[in-house]
Amino acid sequence: MELTPDYIDSLALNADTVSNGKSLVKKGSFMNLKITKDNSLIFGECVGSGKNPYMCSFDFIDEKDPIARCNCPSRQIPCKHAVGLLYAFIEGLIFEESPDVPEDIASKRDKVAKRAENKEKKLEEAKTKNKAEVAAPPDKASIAAAVKKIDTQLEGLAIAEKLLKNILQMGLAGIDAKTQETLKAQITQLGNYHIKGIQTAFNELFIYIKEKDENYTRSITQLLYIRALLKKAIEHLNAKKQDQNPLKLDITCEIEEQIEHVWKLEELSAYGCYIQNVELIQLSFNIYNDNARREFIDESYYICLQNGRVYTTKNYRPYRAVKHIKEEDTVFMPLVIDELYIYPGGLNPRIRYDRYAMRESQPNDYAKIKSLGTDDFTEAAKVVKNQIKTPLADKNPAVLLKISDAFRVKDAEGVTYLQIEDAKSNRQLLSGGTIDLLKLFDPMLLKGQAVLALYEYNVETGMLTAKPLALITDNRIIRLVY
Repeated sequence: MELTPDYIDSLALNADTVSNGKSLVKKGSFMNLKITKDNSLIFGECVGSGKNPYMCSFDFIDEKDPIARCNCPSRQIPCKHAVGLLYAFIEGLIFEESPDVPEDIASKRDKVAKRAENKEKKLEEAKTKNKAEVAAPPDKASIAAAVKKIDTQLEGLAIAEKLLKNILQMGLAGIDAKTQETLKAQITQLGNYHIKGIQTAFNELFIYIKEKDENYTRSITQLLYIRALLKKAIEHLNAKKQDQNPLKLDITCEIEEQIEHVWKLEELSAYGCYIQNVELIQLSFNIYNDNARREFIDESYYICLQNGRVYTTKNYRPYRAVKHIKEEDTVFMPLVIDELYIYPGGLNPRIRYDRYAMRESQPNDYAKIKSLGTDDFTEAAKVVKNQIKTPLADKNPAVLLKISDAFRVKDAEGVTYLQIEDAKSNRQLLSGGTIDLLKLFDPMLLKGQAVLALYEYNVETGMLTAKPLALITDNRIIRLVY
């Protein structure tokens, strides 16, 4: 068991939990602290608002999946008492050696082990299936249920098409506040037809309309996206309905998730959407508010040291449950992962992992990251454009670029821009809100480094620009988004 402040923070739900846990240590709230002989369990008592001290513990019997326990009334796991217990340990409070594991924790360990065994068994069974077994038709009852759901979805899509038609006939400028309320009521009804993704797309459109974005650029782009999504969804569902196995999922694109489907690990395993024994290093992290989904989204970009791909992780925290869902945070140490599950997607597919360990960063990690970047900006732009042309694909893919040279340039109006150059003298214009931070660097310092860039196509100017998210040097990662 190796504890560091970064690791403890990664286990906590949010920053408040960390802060409150540290405060408990400063107040001297912990007593009767103990640790088992094998260092797999630390436990003790913490004075709280209740009449009696709370019994809290942190179980590291599985170091890649530690378990926090506490008998306080908080619904957060781990709570501030459990997090405080970890800080009490690394700050040098005395933990007496306990000869035995408490009986109640031993019993809970057995239950956890059984659940983990059953979960592992299901995943292994899914992995051993071949493509024929995955595609095999299920029983008649399952087929009937699947067809019934598809019919419901197609019914909802027909309503969505009429809604889109009404919006186009009225015109964006003709949608006043009263009309918006009427249309929003219809959008709410789409939630009854198992097409949550379609509903979210309409909600996003009305956020843009309400904001009255300049020249309706975002609204028009969203209308085009909805039109393409409805067309693809109808074609996809009709094809599934005619298939001998309507439960079969499409892993060639994101359409399943864009309609409503929530992928399970067993499904990703069965379809071979996973890789084993990899190391990830986080290059960028950001939290943003998605009003259309009514969720906070914690988004990270990671690079895989084994295959060089840039992946994303997205942690969705609905407004109504935000206090009870773990808030992700910046991770500075490399993650060692036994099994990495990869969702269907484009250049930056979403990933998921349940178990991981952290290791200390090594000097050669940064050199490795830089070596994985592309040194052909023209080819990178070509790949990005091909994805952007796909109607339902992510319009802002991230690519790791190796910088051969960098320049400050001025336009006719005297505005300063940054351009980076690859080994073949191809240049890429950098832009976006983070460019002001990068301008603080002497261009000479950017030579030979790498930058994680988020591409964006400007419809009005016809230019493909790249927003720098992080700069990777020989000895560190400088994050420009935080």
